[in-house]
Amino acid sequence: GAFTAPTIVDPSAVTPEGWDEDEDGKWEPPMIDNPAMTSFNEISSSLFGYRFAYTVTTEVLEHLKSKAGGLYLFRSPKFVSAEHGDRPRERFPSTTLSESAVGNWLAAKAQPLVGLYSSATKARYKGAVLVIFMNIDFERNTKSIQYVLKRARKAAAGLKGKLSIALSATANLAYEMDDFGLTSEKLNTDILMGIAADGKHYGSEVRSFSGPALAEFARAFQAGELTPYVKPDPPDEPDQSGDEGMGYDEDDDDDE
Repeated sequence: GAFTAPTIVDPSAVTPEGWDEDEDGKWEPPMIDNPAMTSFNEISSSLFGYRFAYTVTTEVLEHLKSKAGGLYLFRSPKFVSAEHGDRPRERFPSTTLSESAVGNWLAAKAQPLVGLYSSATKARYKGAVLVIFMNIDFERNTKSIQYVLKRARKAAAGLKGKLSIALSATANLAYEMDDFGLTSEKLNTDILMGIAADGKHYGSEVRSFSGPALAEFARAFQAGELTPYVKPDPPDEPDQSGDEGMGYDEDDDDDE
């Protein structure tokens, strides 16, 4: 949020009846909290999965080239690809902020062509999404991440409106991989794929990631050739209601 000031002159204030400038001095309207900033603070405390910040600093407003202020969305530079049409920044199209309008705008605009799929972002994917599970460590695994992103973006560009593609950190969502029937044997090097659609999950058997493997997995899903993974029922727990489970002792009971 970018605001020209935390407080503003009350636009609804009027000169009090009977005010006399000669006797009472020049009338000055009261100041009130900036309504846009108040709305922003309420929205930021109720919308989860996003990081919020605000400024009232002149230098920052100048850097944003924002004379009147506004609400801005900055996408993660680690996933933005200008080559594929991703814009690093979006501006909310209204000066009036409401939770529903801002929430819908964020959900529609936050994710780049290939973004991060996490517990905080997965709700933004309304349709089918192909998730690539891998080690997302931009310090130690940059080369592998860029390799995957390049191929994922190429595929995603041709699947817009049909199938989204996203990356997910195996270390953070390892428990969700079970839904796809996937198991990572080497968290640092494995690159696995799954598709979530309409409450169903499909796992790829391919364990050697490549552009053609990604394209084929997406094609097979669109052609209806994949079978959703069904988790096996958990094993039955041993019956604890028998005599053995209750510590029954025949000699002790006979004595009693």
